[in-house]
Amino acid sequence: MSLSVDSLGGLVKSAGIVLVGTVIANFLGIFAEILIPRALPPTVYGRLGLAYGIIGAMSSLAILGIPNGVTRFLSADKSTHKRLDVLWSGYTISIIGSVVAAAAIYLARFEIAILMDDPQIAPLLVAFIPYLLAFPVAKVSVGVLRAQERTIEAVLAQQIGPRVVGLALALGFITVEEPIFGAFGYWLSFSVLGAALGLYFVHQWVDFRSVVVRLPAHKTLRELWSFSWPLAASASLHILLSNVDIIMLGYFTDSATVGYYRVIQPLKQMVFFFTGAFAFLFLPLATKHYSTGDLAGLNALYTVTTKWIVWLTFPVVLVFTLFSPGIIRLFFGESYLPASPALSVLIAGLFYRVLVGLNGDMVKAIDRPRIEFYSAFTGVIVNIIMNATLIPLFGIVGAAFSTVVGYFVYNTIEIIAIYREIGSYPFSAGAVKPLLLTAFAGIGVLAFTSEQMIGLVVLVSLGITMYAVEFVSIILTRSISDTDILLIEQFESRFDVNLTRLKKIIRRKV
Repeated sequence: MSLSVDSLGGLVKSAGIVLVGTVIANFLGIFAEILIPRALPPTVYGRLGLAYGIIGAMSSLAILGIPNGVTRFLSADKSTHKRLDVLWSGYTISIIGSVVAAAAIYLARFEIAILMDDPQIAPLLVAFIPYLLAFPVAKVSVGVLRAQERTIEAVLAQQIGPRVVGLALALGFITVEEPIFGAFGYWLSFSVLGAALGLYFVHQWVDFRSVVVRLPAHKTLRELWSFSWPLAASASLHILLSNVDIIMLGYFTDSATVGYYRVIQPLKQMVFFFTGAFAFLFLPLATKHYSTGDLAGLNALYTVTTKWIVWLTFPVVLVFTLFSPGIIRLFFGESYLPASPALSVLIAGLFYRVLVGLNGDMVKAIDRPRIEFYSAFTGVIVNIIMNATLIPLFGIVGAAFSTVVGYFVYNTIEIIAIYREIGSYPFSAGAVKPLLLTAFAGIGVLAFTSEQMIGLVVLVSLGITMYAVEFVSIILTRSISDTDILLIEQFESRFDVNLTRLKKIIRRKV
């Protein structure tokens, strides 16, 4: 069996497992992210969200791009001795980075509070430091599990386990009327419990006693750092791109405005729901294609993966963009309704990141991490300039628009660079053609429901309707290729399901 077919089969299985885990984790996560702001006024929630955003940004900067470097090196080198060195080097570098970052946050906590014009930020930053210290262990452990293609363990460690425990803590504290502690318990569980579970699963593969008794090899440290530092720099910029809007809102506006914007941030993850499912195994598979010189297989993997992610994501984006006021009212209540225009702008604009596919993983797979740095740097500069200009004029809508434009610049530079390097691109007519009919259907439904209150049943019905229209549109526009049918057949074999009827319908139209 060819590497391409093996890759598609592995990708389907991994995506299916990650998708199930992501569905469960996101359901729990969204429930918690709805529960917490409902129990807090916007000002308090905004203050907590700002402190968590600062710590989250520092956490991602502190790991220095090492988890992705660990995944790539472990995927490319099967030598046991080298793999152990990579493992130990990854933990060492990232933990040192997090300790330095934690010290910096502690020493600068009062200055940060003054900059944000809120003295109560300082103690909140200190309370979140355990998150910062545990974060590198959690991320490097998941990087190891990705390289080993141990999808179930990675999903449990990164998604389901922390959210189950975090939600339980949030519910418990909110029940006893301590919602602030509930928010802390929920957010801290991502890092602390994720680190504990990650170490447990990695320990099943390697005896840590055989690793920690010696220092990591200098050569391996140098190689891992050489690959990872551009990723570290680009990760720093990427985190700025993701969080600079919150920080600048904190500077230009008040805590209540930050609270309005912070409440929609978990919902924007709906755009990347399916991207995350396919991304888990895409990097190691793409690395194998590139390492063996199979550029045709790499291009096919890139294009087909993008097409399926676009198809699966668009109905969700459509519903959350068109019906944002009803969704905000349903999930968070009337007090957070000012966030709905920003939600529409953010969800619709970030769909461009789906259209360009897994370009971030592609630049890592082809060993061109500096592409990520230069593209992210440009995107951040654009984002900061636009935030400084638009937030004073348009508030959270200006922040949302600035973020969208920053990501547009960042992703566009990346896909141009990937095409120049290896001739691969994510776009295909089959990915885009079905979207037009689905969009018209969504606008038509909006015309009939715009004055109605949206309940949970109505929201689910809207989603099902949009997916049904999308499926019909895919068939009518003949957007299914032979490679897509191969993907369906791989799904059948991997999960022991019978999709013969579906394939017959498709083949009549292909």
